[in-house]
Order: sequence, then structure tokens, then C-alpha cells
Amino acid sequence: MKKISLIMIAVVTILLSCNKDEIKIDSDNLLLGIWTYSGYQNDAVVYTRSDGFTDSPCYKFKSDGTLLERKNSGWCGTPPVSYSDYDGSWSVINDTIVEIKSAYWGGEITYRLDIESLTADALKVITLQVNK
Repeated sequence: MKKISLIMIAVVTILLSCNKDEIKIDSDNLLLGIWTYSGYQNDAVVYTRSDGFTDSPCYKFKSDGTLLERKNSGWCGTPPVSYSDYDGSWSVINDTIVEIKSAYWGGEITYRLDIESLTADALKVITLQVNK
């Protein structure tokens, strides 16, 4: 009986000590963090904040100006699409424009995102320029 009580106490303690990691949001720069694709709205692509990458397009904006981007791993965009992670950098051009420089399956690419809206939970962007 004593062993069962000790086991129960240990199980309850372990269960109570487990908690899901909360998504950290930098209130000084809402762009920082992980954003996963959630759909289109008019001409804009909508991303939602996440605590990790999914099997879809994603961005991880880091405070040091680097980023990790998940996107197609090949030229074909017909489902089923395979994704890979690519290193890159980002910089602020003005109040609403962010420039992205990143690798992709064919080399390197530079493009700009026009931020239509940005909240703690949602990022809505339009791609303005693509240079290969």
C-alpha cells in the first residue's frame, strides 16, 4: 500500500510539473518569433504565430536579423509538396516593408514583404518584389 501511495504521489507531481511552453512574444517587435502559413485574404498571405514549424511555409524571425524559412524544397509546387528549411536574413526597409534574403532550392533569393497587418497572433503580408 505504501508503494502505491509513493507511486501515485510521484505521478501526480510529474503531471503537475509538466506544462506546455508558452509562445514568447516580444512586445517591442511583434515580428520576432515563428509564423506558420494559415491562408490567403484578398491579395495577402496570412500567417499565425506558432511555437514550432509545421509542414507548410513558415518563418522564424530572430532578433539578430537572421531567419529560418520553411518553403518548397524543389521547383514543383504541385501537391504533395516537400518542404525544407533555409537560412537567411531580414531587415526593416521602412514602417511596413521587410526585406528577406534567403537560400532556396535554386540558389539565393531577395524579396520584400509589405506588412498589411501585424498583431500578437497574426501576420498578413504581400510579396512586393522578387529578385533571383
